[in-house]
Amino acid sequence: MDAEMRPNIFRDFEFAILNDPEYKEDSVREDLISPILKGMGYGSSGERKIVRSRRLKHPFISVGSKRKKLELVPDYLLEVHGKAAWVLDAKSPTEDLDSSKHLEQAYSYAIHPEIRVPYFSLCNGHRFVLYHVSKPRPILDFNLIETAAYWENLLRLLAPHNVCNYDHSLKKDFGLHLKRLGFDTFESLVFPLLPIISIERIAEDLFSFSAGVSPDENESYVATFDFDFACFQQFRGKIPDKAFEILSQPLTDAMSQVLFVDAIYRVTVDCTVGTELQENEDEIFLPLRVTRLPNVPKPA
Repeated sequence: MDAEMRPNIFRDFEFAILNDPEYKEDSVREDLISPILKGMGYGSSGERKIVRSRRLKHPFISVGSKRKKLELVPDYLLEVHGKAAWVLDAKSPTEDLDSSKHLEQAYSYAIHPEIRVPYFSLCNGHRFVLYHVSKPRPILDFNLIETAAYWENLLRLLAPHNVCNYDHSLKKDFGLHLKRLGFDTFESLVFPLLPIISIERIAEDLFSFSAGVSPDENESYVATFDFDFACFQQFRGKIPDKAFEILSQPLTDAMSQVLFVDAIYRVTVDCTVGTELQENEDEIFLPLRVTRLPNVPKPA
C-alpha cells in the first residue's frame, strides 16, 4: 500500500496527552481503539460486530486438578458473521503490556471454550500488541503514533474478510499453553499411557519424544517430553530391547532416533514444565521435563 493511501486516523491526535495522569483507560478506548476498529470495518451491529465486555457463563480455565477463575473480561470481542474472531483488551497508558498478568488473562479468555479465537491483543494508547495463541512472541507490535505505517499489516491479519483465514495445520504446544496460563509451576503433572511413535537421543544426556495430549474434550495439543539418561533407564521393558540398546549407545552422529513401526508402545510419565523455550524451523515450543515413569496398569 502506498504511503499516501494509508489512512492516518490519528493525524490530529496529540499523543503527548498519554502522559497526563488523568488520561485513563476509558479515554484510550474512545480516542484510539474505537477509530482503529471502525477504520478496519467493525461496527456496533451487523456481520462485523464489536461486542463489548462479554461475560462468560463459566469463567474458569482448568488443567488437570488446577483451576483458575478469570478475573478479566476483555473490552472487545470482535465477531464476523456471528462467530468470534479475536479479542482486544484496553489498558491505561501507565500499564505495561508485557506484564505476564495481562498476557495470561487475555490468553485465557481467547482460548476459553465459549470464545476460542486465534488472536488476542492489548492496547494502552502507546502500543498495540497482537499475539497468536500458538506463538510465544507478538506477531505484530507497534507504537500507535505509527499506525499509518502498520495499517496494511493490521488489515492483513485482523480485517473482517481476513481474520478467519488462519492456519490450523500445526497443533498448539502444550508446554507453551501451560506457561501462558500461568500453570508452569506444577510440581507433578502425570500423563497416563501416552503412545510413543519414536524416541530421539539429542545429546549424551538428553532424550525426547512427542505425543498428542487432550486436557479436555474441546482441544488437543502436542507436548514434547525431555528426559535425561537416568530417566531413560526406566524405559527398559517398556520399549523393545533392541530399541533400548540402540538408544543406550554413545552418540556418534548429531542425533540418534528409533521409530516404532511394529506396534504402539505406551508409557505413563510424571513431569514438570520446562523453563527454556526451544525453536526449530517450524515452531517454538516449551518441553516438559520427565522425572519418572510410574507403573500404571494398561486398560483391559
